[in-house]
Amino acid sequence: MTNYELAKNCRKMANAKTVYMWGCYGQKLTEALIARKTAQYPNRFSTARRKYLKKLVSDGDVYACDCAGLIKNFLWGGFRRSLRYDPNTDFGSESFRRAAEKTGKISTLPEIPGLGVYKKNHVGVYVGKGKVIECTLGARGDGVVETKVSDTAWKEWFYIPHIVYPEMRLKTKKYTDAIIKFLKRNDIL
Repeated sequence: MTNYELAKNCRKMANAKTVYMWGCYGQKLTEALIARKTAQYPNRFSTARRKYLKKLVSDGDVYACDCAGLIKNFLWGGFRRSLRYDPNTDFGSESFRRAAEKTGKISTLPEIPGLGVYKKNHVGVYVGKGKVIECTLGARGDGVVETKVSDTAWKEWFYIPHIVYPEMRLKTKKYTDAIIKFLKRNDIL
């Protein structure tokens, strides 16, 4: 599971109908899911929010996710695939960042798709060329959206645990560029 595959999975989610829903990771929105998550996290689902979510169920294929769920979706099988829960990768936004092998200030963000970006209580996935895919609820949208790095007050970038980053093992830009060209040519990136 590489960073390039993660970025591709995030793009698929950004191009689908999604809605922000605490505790979700890309499951199809159903009334049963709304009821289960409301019981699990009662303070996260107001009456108005539940009513809105139930209306979306009738709209067809809508998928529910939260910010850490964007990453867990990939780790647990991928978008529109059978998802398999893995307790070893069940991180929240804070624990994804704390478990990172390497981090840096957002001002030093390398041009490596699939890096995590972080601010307090929120994560997203850098997909390259100054763009981030995040699952949010607020001014930037409701669900999985693509934004500019500068649209959010990101504080740090990090290597996401359990994701393979070929760039970490490469010593020169020449080899990194060759890998990126190969992945683009083969529609992986």
